[in-house]
Amino acid sequence: MASFASGSIHVIGGGLGGSALATCMAEDGFEVTLYDEAEPFESRWTRGMHTAAESQNAAEPEVFYDPQGLVEGFFAQYPEVPRKLIRPAHCVMGLKRGRRKHAIVSLDQGLSRSLISRRIGLAARAYTALTLFQQRYASEESRVESTLGSSTFDADDKAHQPGTYHRDALTVLAEVLFSMPAHKCSKALLARVLVPTLREMLRRHHEPVFSAVDPIILNDIALPALRERFIAAGGQIKSRTKLGDIDSTSDYATDLLFEDDSQVVLKPDDAVVLALHPRPLCDAVPDIGITPAPARRLSMAFEIRKPFVEPRALLAGDDIVRAIYCTRRHLQVSLNSSLPLTAIQNANQFAQLVWQRCEWLCDQYLNLDLQARIDTGDNAGHPKHLFINAEAPFPEMTPGMAAARQHLRAPWKNLFLCGDAFPVDQAPGPAALFSSVWDVRHQLERFFA
Repeated sequence: MASFASGSIHVIGGGLGGSALATCMAEDGFEVTLYDEAEPFESRWTRGMHTAAESQNAAEPEVFYDPQGLVEGFFAQYPEVPRKLIRPAHCVMGLKRGRRKHAIVSLDQGLSRSLISRRIGLAARAYTALTLFQQRYASEESRVESTLGSSTFDADDKAHQPGTYHRDALTVLAEVLFSMPAHKCSKALLARVLVPTLREMLRRHHEPVFSAVDPIILNDIALPALRERFIAAGGQIKSRTKLGDIDSTSDYATDLLFEDDSQVVLKPDDAVVLALHPRPLCDAVPDIGITPAPARRLSMAFEIRKPFVEPRALLAGDDIVRAIYCTRRHLQVSLNSSLPLTAIQNANQFAQLVWQRCEWLCDQYLNLDLQARIDTGDNAGHPKHLFINAEAPFPEMTPGMAAARQHLRAPWKNLFLCGDAFPVDQAPGPAALFSSVWDVRHQLERFFA
């Protein structure tokens, strides 16, 4: 328990990151107040097909990249949370170029290691490893070289397009990990995510680097348990309280101004944590140094009659589908980030097209018969589906944004930033979110010490 705490902590934003941080700090003995414009202790994961329409703005794939097991590690400290909340997810990448044979790359041993090991011969593997490592130090202006076209997946003209399976793989990984078109993504940042260090490149992972969350357990058991712990530790909750502005001196934030005309006067030793999406964050602190425009996620969810026993994922170099996540009774499909919305004018026809593409991809790369898992009596030709066009809780990681993130500093000494946009060498997502929780926790402890 931290006995040296003299000031209070005000956490603005009661999503997954803000709620987790607030609970940790309250249990460490700090006086914590958690504010949220809705209700705190809510997750960014949906409940599949039963999700309310207003919750689609926080849609998150249930399978996510977490090579260090940060999400599982956080919830493991709470014995009341079932261990099956987070499970390893087998993941493969499927690539195809014209008439060339299919390339199936298992990603369970790490992304960089998988890309290296598929090369034939020691010299080719060494060259690939060196190339990946060198890209960590590429110019901040450099972008990922997207080699995937917009033609049909099995088009013969791809056989003569410039590029290789290796470059195609980097394009797919950029789009899946950063939820943005690959040609806009920072090459150096992608390399740092794929190859954190030379030691990590050579180290063999013993578990899959992708994990799956059970949103039902998360929403019904894990987050209520955190809420109970937070309140038991003396934490206070201010629901339906939206931050409007922050008054300050040159060095410190002095007042929190809320849109309901309430005001919190900060003492000199109080700390403020902003765990907000890019848009409200930039509204509260305009000169924060990140763009308010978030990345976007185009995805579809299909309801499956026969559930999947184990979570699996397929990343694909397809012109429409970029990732397929098989979890429980749902098939979650991340669409090509460059896909024009005009292609989705007829929702039913587009759903049929996506479903047919998923059937083919799963058969080719996962040896999975989707037709056997749906209600064959459905005359629509595809199962019940939900289309999601959602803002991601982080900005697009362009070269400029990736460079700015390296030097990002809060404008006041008692202000701290929590969110998956801030860990500099990680792809935005749940793993980066919990990495940020740990980072801010240590920063607060140093601040109060």
